[in-house]
Amino acid sequence: MSEFVRASLLYDVETGERVRWDWSGQQSVAESEARVQRAVAEAEQEG
Repeated sequence: MSEFVRASLLYDVETGERVRWDWSGQQSVAESEARVQRAVAEAEQEG
């Protein structure tokens, strides 16, 4: 099953650039990387 992703999430009109997209997480790569970094920081604090 696939889901619809708005074109505005895939293309930044203001900069004229395509947004790098993490299809597995259905979010931008920048947000995906930020989530990983937050998870690592939390794990390090608990450890």
